[in-house]
Amino acid sequence: MDRHGLCAALRAAGVPAGLYEIAGCPAPPGTPRPEDRLYLAEEAGGWVVGVRQRGVRTVLERFPDEDRACRGLYTRLTDPGPPSVPLTAEERARLPDPPGP
Repeated sequence: MDRHGLCAALRAAGVPAGLYEIAGCPAPPGTPRPEDRLYLAEEAGGWVVGVRQRGVRTVLERFPDEDRACRGLYTRLTDPGPPSVPLTAEERARLPDPPGP
């Protein structure tokens, strides 16, 4: 996958364009961009996936090629995380009572 294929795949997956920054794949006009977002960039002969926070870029992971970097960013943006686990009876008993009306 290249970065243009990644853009198409993220759009197809319903990932908001404001959550990522990919060189050569501009967001549609009028797309709000939060200060914090993930990015993909070519750097020092390889590729990086990082986070941009308040204008400062921090590399999260380095990749030897564009395909792996694109797949890495896609996973970060589409992975729902681990499934939730119901509380045990003991955990529920330790919760404070909800405030009254």
